[in-house]
Amino acid sequence: MARPLRIEFAGALYHVMSRGNERKAIVRDDADRKKRLDWLRRTVETYGWRLYAFVVMNNHDQLFVETPEANLSAGMQHLNGSYTSYFNRRHRRVGHLLQGRFRAHLIEEEGYFLEVSRYIHLNPVRVNLVGRPEDYAWSSYPGYCRKGQAVGWVTCEPVLGEFGEDSGQARRAYGRFVRAGVEAPPKSPFAEAVGGLLLGGEAFVDRMRRLLGDRPADPSVPDMKRLQSRPPLDEVLQAVAAHFGYEEPPWSRGRRSDDASRSVAAYLGGRRFGYAAKAVALSY
Repeated sequence: MARPLRIEFAGALYHVMSRGNERKAIVRDDADRKKRLDWLRRTVETYGWRLYAFVVMNNHDQLFVETPEANLSAGMQHLNGSYTSYFNRRHRRVGHLLQGRFRAHLIEEEGYFLEVSRYIHLNPVRVNLVGRPEDYAWSSYPGYCRKGQAVGWVTCEPVLGEFGEDSGQARRAYGRFVRAGVEAPPKSPFAEAVGGLLLGGEAFVDRMRRLLGDRPADPSVPDMKRLQSRPPLDEVLQAVAAHFGYEEPPWSRGRRSDDASRSVAAYLGGRRFGYAAKAVALSY
């Protein structure tokens, strides 16, 4: 199995998912859920993480975490290895519990706190475990809505701070924001992740590419090559036009066009190569 790409540095922000092997359960009852959260708390405290949101589902869990030190892999090895040892002992089983290595999206430091936290907190609703996110006990959402249910190892302030300085008003406003996603489910913020890994603007993606620039090619990490370099946007658009048989893009120079080539150009420019939506739009 190909190894997922890891980019680690002090202050990095991640969405992390650990999934059960063969998509099987990683928790079988509330005792397992409590133990999973206990090991998560220990990991946060031991590795100095700032955990902004979490959810523990039946066959996976998700974290929204910042690492003040470059130690995501070390912390996840501690969390998943320790919990797997507990789970195997308790249920008298052997072998892998989790599906390979964890998956992580690297997220730009600003601009995504609300959408990523809401995406995590709505997970139990999306899979029809509950009708309302506040009815699911195994996530950080109850602590966001009610101060009395908050735990010290989850950092709510950066998310709630988006709604003002008054804690009570911010909690109520965040609750309305999340519940609005029940009525009108938003698309996954990770649908726009460049290379399936980087979530952020053009400058952020370019900065991550520079971090990768000096790393040697690794055939077991297929995402590295496409993240390390990209063609100029003009070349991407011209190649699309040529593929569809045009000498120049039919949407260029301000001309409106519903031609399929326009959609392909938008997809490749934005999703595949990480150019900002504004840059791609200006080429139309």
